[in-house]
This record gives sequence, structure tokens and C-alpha cells, in this order.
Amino acid sequence: ALVEIFRESLVHLKIYKVNPMLGFMHMSLAFGWFLLIVGGKLETWYYTGDFANEMHYAIFFRYFEPVTSGFWMNGVMVFFMEFALLMVLTGLILAFAKRIRKKLMGMQNTTRHSPGNRIALTFLWFIFPLRLFAESATAGQHGGGGFMTARIGSWLFNSAGAASWELPLWWAYSISLGLFFIALPFSRYLHIPTEMVLILLRRWGIEPEKGFNPNKGLQAFEVHSCSSCGICLDACPAINIGQEAFQASYFVRGVRENSEVEAKATSCLSCGSCTSICPVGVDVEQLRLDKRSDIFSKARFSHSYLPGSMTLWRDTTEVVLFTGCMGRSNPKTTVAFKALLKEARLSFVHVDEKDGVCCGRPMALAGALDQSLMMKEYNSNLINGQNGQVLVTTCPICFKYFTEEYNLNIPVMHHSQFLWELMKKGKIKRDSRDLKFAYHDPCELGRGSGCYEPPRSVLAQLGELLSVDKERDKALCCGNNLGSLSLPESDRRQITARTLAVLSANEPDYIVSSCPLCKQTLARQSSVEVKDLAEILLETKPLRVKVPSYSYVHQEAGR
Repeated sequence: ALVEIFRESLVHLKIYKVNPMLGFMHMSLAFGWFLLIVGGKLETWYYTGDFANEMHYAIFFRYFEPVTSGFWMNGVMVFFMEFALLMVLTGLILAFAKRIRKKLMGMQNTTRHSPGNRIALTFLWFIFPLRLFAESATAGQHGGGGFMTARIGSWLFNSAGAASWELPLWWAYSISLGLFFIALPFSRYLHIPTEMVLILLRRWGIEPEKGFNPNKGLQAFEVHSCSSCGICLDACPAINIGQEAFQASYFVRGVRENSEVEAKATSCLSCGSCTSICPVGVDVEQLRLDKRSDIFSKARFSHSYLPGSMTLWRDTTEVVLFTGCMGRSNPKTTVAFKALLKEARLSFVHVDEKDGVCCGRPMALAGALDQSLMMKEYNSNLINGQNGQVLVTTCPICFKYFTEEYNLNIPVMHHSQFLWELMKKGKIKRDSRDLKFAYHDPCELGRGSGCYEPPRSVLAQLGELLSVDKERDKALCCGNNLGSLSLPESDRRQITARTLAVLSANEPDYIVSSCPLCKQTLARQSSVEVKDLAEILLETKPLRVKVPSYSYVHQEAGR
């Protein structure tokens, strides 16, 4: 835990990996201030020989002891303290530059501060320049100082008239420091101590309570550990779209300030971009789901239409196919995948062709957890009764939910994974063609389930797989993720247009996805033909390969 605190709360390595300039800024401020605190304590200990000095003595040491002498260690301590102060001042300059010209810091968007945060930020920006000038004034009047304060003191404060500046500068430094710490608990800067405590609690295995409880337990520490660094803003596919900013930073701030966040909770696409890139590891997606559950706790949903199901046992079938709601809305993917199963001479049962219901994840995303549980129970009985060797789903939404929330008696695979396994085993054979593909990572399959390589491996066998600007864990949402409950259609179309601009930049022959919903959404606005991975694989079948006539079994539930 201490190593992680050093790496992430002081040096900010995760921010540095995403944005080196931003990481250096945060490191300069946090680690530089830490060095000033530690160095101040060591300096007073060395000078007085007493470790238990009062706190104010270390903070205003140069006021009480303008000139210190001793062995070579004295010079080392003076240099160390001024170097730490220089680090903090460098961070402040970069922070100021970020506010004026964010692109200098490699950012397209920065968090808009609330009035309370602006007040705390103002005090913070004054603390260290005032300390520099206060120590310089003392050095100019009494001598001493280091490589910065001695020079500034000799330039500005070595005259008799400048003596009147010394005490007011120390008072200004003291007041700014005090006012910042008064404002700290009511601002985003509370993340400075809470982030360290959050790391300790996680390392001790503490988990948040179920439900929306932002003012107690681990969830409270998560909410107050957000530094509003702004990294999540550039990652969000919906940034600068719509009337109200609902990005993770603004949602967490609204929760922290006890303001109305219903629109921010329900507009989000739940694509996972913010959670995957958050340097603090705040589980914003789960926090939104908890809020949605709180919002819709009084809603009434009825699923009495679900037919009864019973455990069925049959001779072993090789593949249990579950296409889900998205498979029914985009039947071409289902037809193509079934044809590929026949080509590979595999027996299969399409378990939800007539009797299946939604996997339940959309209801969970809406906060209707009890209703989602009913669907899970129904589908579990249906799937477990098929005596299959593997469950394959063409829907990433279903795949994520089956993998994480269901307790099935067979392994679960997404159809992109299964198709790549068939190709590796030689059950489906293809030759490379003069085709160029741009692959779109579905949110639920990529960031949600960590499946990046199988679909790319399939496409690499069929032609040239083009690199796109935002892919894998940085891929953009198609704009129609089921996670959003209230985002207007016009805003969704803007998100889709952004995604298509990235995917079509290198002029592919096809845009390929592994999600029926993504394919359907992108195809509505794309000038480049959009297909599912299964469709591409089927259509690149060599002419000499004849797909055998192969029947499959459909077993109705309850029979």
C-alpha cells in the first residue's frame, strides 16, 4: 500500500503514462510539496537537535532562523528545500498554462471548476509564490538563502526600504496557507488525503456497501478521491455533446456536492471509457448504476409473461447458441454464424430462438436489479438444461453478463473467440484477400471483457487489418450503448459520426464489428459498408468450399 501511495498519490505514474506533461505537473505539485514537508521537519531536527518541534516552526523556519550555519549538511538542506520549492513552482506554472492553453498540456478538454473549487485553487496558487518572496525578503535583509532566494533577495529586497515588505509577505503566505486548508474539505482538493486512505482501504480488502451510499464507507472515499484531473473528459465519446456535461468528473462532483445528478446518471452510455482510464481507479460506472437503482427503486416492472422453464437433458450438443435481443434485431449476424457452424460440421442448438428472454444486463444497467435477477434465473435454467459443451453468444452485452453474473455449467465464449478457435483448428479455412478492414472494438467486448485479439486475428487472416486512431481500450462507443437511458437521439448520432470519422480515416473496404448493435448503429450513418465479423468470414469463403447441409436441433423450453 505504501508503494502504491508513493507511485500514485505522489509521483502519479498512471497519469504520466496517459499524459506525460499532465503527469509531470501533478508530480511536481504533490511530490514537491511532500519534499517540503519532510525536508522542513528534517531541517529543524538537524538545526535544533530536537525532533519534536512545533509544526509552525518548520513551516516558517526561515523567518525564525534567517541564517543557519554548520557542517556541509546545512548547505545540503538549504539546497534540498529550495529544489523542492522549485518543483512546486514548476507545477504551478504548468497548472496555470493548462488553464490558459490546455493544448499545451496535451489536453482537448479540462474540468470546469465550481465556485468553491476556484476559491481553494486561488489560495493554492498563492501559497508557494508568496513563500518564495517571503524567504527571499528575509534573505535580502538578513543574508543566507539558497540558489533562488539569495538571488531574488539581492535583486529586490536588499535595500533599507524593502525591509517593510518582509513581515507582510510572511503574513500573506501564512494566511493563504491557512485559508487553503480551511477550504480544502469543501473542495476537490480533499482528494489529497482521501486518495491515500482509499489505497489503504482497498489493500485491506474493504469493499463498498451495496447501493448508493456516497457519504459512508468506501464509496465516500471513492467520491472524494476524484481529483478532477480531466483525463476522463478526453476519453468520453460524448464530450461536448448535448446541453449538460455528464462526464465522470462532473457526475462525481455532483455526488460529492449533494446536487441533483439524475440526468448525469441516466445520460451516460456506460461504455466504460472513464473507468478504464481513471488514474485513481474510481469505479464511476458502478457508482452510476447504484444511483440508477436508487432512482428507479420505486418503479414497477412486471415479467409475469415469462414462461415456465424446467431443466432439460439431451444428448450432448457441441454448441449452445444464444443470440440475445440484439441477434433478433440484426438477424444477418445470426444467419452468418449458423452457416459457419454448419461449415465447421458442429452440432448446435439455438436456445433462445423462440423461448429465450433478454440476458438481463440492460435491466441491470437501468437499475432494475430484481428484474434482472428474474431473467438470469430463467435463462440459467434454460441454458444449463441443454447439456452443451460450450455456450456461444453473438452479443457482447450477453457475453459480459453471462461471464460475470451467471453461474452456468458450461464455459462461455463470444462468437469472435469461437470463430478464431475454429480457424486455428482448421475447421474453417480461408485465404487472404486484397481487402482492407477497420475494426471497431465494442465497449462491452473490449473494455468490458478484455477481448481484443481474437477478432483481429480472424481479420488478419482475411486481408489487411488497418490501424485506427482510437482502438482497443481507447476505442470510441458506437453511440447506441444500452447504458444510456435518456441521451437524445440527436446526441447519439453525433457520437456515431465521431466514431465513423475515426474508423473510415484510412479508407477501409469494410468497417467490421463484433456486436450486432454496434454494426446496426454504425451502418445507419456510414458511407463505408459495415459488417459483423461472422458475415465477413462467411462471405470470404473460397468457392471450392461447399457448406454441407446440416440440421440443428431446437428444443422448446418446458418440453
